[in-house]
Amino acid sequence: MGSDDPGSFYCADGIGYIGVGVATYGVYGVILLIALGIAMADLKSSGMQSRLLAGISILPIAMFSWSTWYATSSRPIDQAPGANYWVQPLLPVTAVLVTAVIVILAAGLIPRPGLRTAGFRLAMALFVAAALIQPGSLSAVAVTLGTLAAAVCLEWRVPDEVETPTVTSARKLL
Repeated sequence: MGSDDPGSFYCADGIGYIGVGVATYGVYGVILLIALGIAMADLKSSGMQSRLLAGISILPIAMFSWSTWYATSSRPIDQAPGANYWVQPLLPVTAVLVTAVIVILAAGLIPRPGLRTAGFRLAMALFVAAALIQPGSLSAVAVTLGTLAAAVCLEWRVPDEVETPTVTSARKLL
């Protein structure tokens, strides 16, 4: 990234962004492969599958937030020391993303599948709002939304109430 004036960025040939794009989408691809493995696994508890998928869905948001902060943080070689280009465009979307992550974590702790699904859906609405606030977050939000949608679909397989085990008397067994 080169700059003539403090606060201006340009890349004449775009080559500098190829490595960043490959790394970013490579990590998103690995996250999606892990999510696919969890969704396809034959776990006894599909409630656990949906919780694992919801947990995995947080990773693209964490990567997006960290990488944008890192890429825009001031460095000693900057011409304008102390300038932070992250705060103005990304602080509002980060607040929405953090709220959505907190909702996902809280929903994962809820034992009732119906309430957990409602929490996941609220988080999905917050992610859509985040993409509208900052369209640059769309790549991370899309991966997160897809993974969280899979978690919601797995919740449909979980009964709403915990079934009590049937007790069989000893006479019936003999």
